[in-house]
Formats: sequence, structure tokens, C-alpha cells
Amino acid sequence: MQNLNTRPATRKVGQSTEIVKLLRIQASDTHVVEFDNVDTRFNDCNNWQVMAGGKRVLFSNRMYERFSDVKSGIVATINVCENSGSVTDKAMLEGAKVMMQLLDGYPSFGALAAHPKRITG
Repeated sequence: MQNLNTRPATRKVGQSTEIVKLLRIQASDTHVVEFDNVDTRFNDCNNWQVMAGGKRVLFSNRMYERFSDVKSGIVATINVCENSGSVTDKAMLEGAKVMMQLLDGYPSFGALAAHPKRITG
């Protein structure tokens, strides 16, 4: 009987090339955006955060948040924080705007995984 399985033999159970454990991108001079457990097949991630100068300014810990839902949440954050005068809301607004610029330039998490300013290691 002929074996029609064309998958590479080097794959191991529980490992997938479609899953990126930590996707970190230098989104601006001061901001780093991080996505955990990005699944490029289903275009979702487990959670994400925006760091400014080493401090977390914006985050979501939702499980299985789709790319489009991330964008919707960022738009909502911008709308809520835009007219606020508090220091915390200003930091969140700045982080949300940086993240929105990043997301607007890419159609999916798969495309983000190939970002030229991706931080590896």
C-alpha cells in the first residue's frame, strides 16, 4: 500500500509551525506590542499587551481573540480614552494608537509574524 502522507516526518506531537508562542514587535521607538500563542491558521491569539518603556500600558487577557476583535477593541479604547485627561488614560491612548497603526498595516496575524521589526529570542 502506498503512503500518501506528504507531511514532513520531523513534526512532533503538540508542536505546530502555525503557532507562534510569543510574537513581539517594536511598533515605535518607545512601544513594543506582544501577542501570546498566535495561531496563524485561525487568525487568533490568547492575549496581548502594549509595553511603553518597559511598563505595560494596555493589555487584554482574553482567550482566543481574533485579529478583527483585537482591532475592534483598540478602536473602542481610543474612543473611550480620547477625551480623558488622566495620565493613565493618556498612556493607554498613546499605546492604542501605536497598536492601531501596526494592525492597520497588516491583514492578519500570519502577516504580522513576518513583520520586519519583529523581536526574536
